[in-house]
Amino acid sequence: MSLSSQFMEGLWVRKSFSAAGHTLLVYDYLLTFRDEFVYIWDAPWTVVKVLFLLNRYGNLIGQTAIQLEEVGLLAHNSQEFCQRFVIFTTCFMFISTESIHILVLMRAWAIWGTRKHVTKILAWSYVGYILMLLAGSASNLNAKNHQFSFLDVIHVCVTIMPKHVWLVYVGSIILDTALFVLTMRSLRRYSREFQQLYPSSLLHVLFRDAIIFFIVSTFSNAFTIASWIAFGHNPKYFLGKGFATPLLSVAGQRLVLNLRGLKTRTYTTRDLSREVDRQLQAFAEVDSPGLDDVELGGVRE
Repeated sequence: MSLSSQFMEGLWVRKSFSAAGHTLLVYDYLLTFRDEFVYIWDAPWTVVKVLFLLNRYGNLIGQTAIQLEEVGLLAHNSQEFCQRFVIFTTCFMFISTESIHILVLMRAWAIWGTRKHVTKILAWSYVGYILMLLAGSASNLNAKNHQFSFLDVIHVCVTIMPKHVWLVYVGSIILDTALFVLTMRSLRRYSREFQQLYPSSLLHVLFRDAIIFFIVSTFSNAFTIASWIAFGHNPKYFLGKGFATPLLSVAGQRLVLNLRGLKTRTYTTRDLSREVDRQLQAFAEVDSPGLDDVELGGVRE
């Protein structure tokens, strides 16, 4: 059977977006390597540090493996390899996105006050979302349903997306939206109550990063859903894994690095919000030896 022009166009788009996602990930890694060395490696080992490094280097390794497959260097006309590749990319996408989600949940927990009822709400909401995600992933991992067309010609693992698997990402959109709305509501309340005490740079970072991450997360989820619905029988179904996943990872890594970059030793007044103070302790607990030009001018007791 000959390859149609539509199939070849879809394959070219898929390879191009995968290359763009990998390039973005590597480029941002090089840009932020100094910040990582200063703010992450010198910090004590915490959950945040482990999740950050898992996401950062797991994505670099995983996306590099995907890129090698996309240029035809790994498949070698092997249906068995492609079956394993589906399992790998599904698990990789799950770990990559959820390591970022856990960091965002911890950030929201800190901003909302680390109270027990808040912890229960976040925990049960996330458990429900994870159950949906695992159910969808299990459906996608049914390897017997995957047949890889034209493998001997294109040397790339191209299959068909299972129907309705995109529904699991609707839960991600709902969870991200709820977290964003409640986080912005809390930050607005803090800014009104402590307008004279909050350093403007602190509020700027908290508001800016919350908005940017929500936009990127929503785009990533919508882009993945759209590609799976519209291109279930076209190579472009892979756009979510090849492009949206590294984009989300870069946004999440920047969120951590930006907070780590804030100096916290001037935030000692009892009048400052305890919630934000906890957030800063979680994400920027080390005394930052770099970026000395950042002025935060907090109020001391």
